Amino acid sequence: MTWQINALVALHWRDWNGEWVAFDVGSGQTHQMDTLTATILMLLETAPASQFELAMLTADALSIPNDLTFSTTLSGILDGLRAAGLIESLAQ
Repeated sequence: MTWQINALVALHWRDWNGEWVAFDVGSGQTHQMDTLTATILMLLETAPASQFELAMLTADALSIPNDLTFSTTLSGILDGLRAAGLIESLAQ
């Protein structure tokens, strides 16, 4: 499955020592997240990506292992971002 930022989402970012806040202009909502989640969302702002691609890009960006534990964590983060309306799957 390929993920992308929801077309209605426009984010403005702030970072306070690893605690990230993204304000969504479209909905008026503010979302607080950790560095891992923020990195994933910022990568998707750049371009749509599959979970496999996101795992590689995120692990590389944060210098963390791209292993089974990370894959499970990534799945949960993507589910949460989808539930919050920030991302959507790309129609294929």
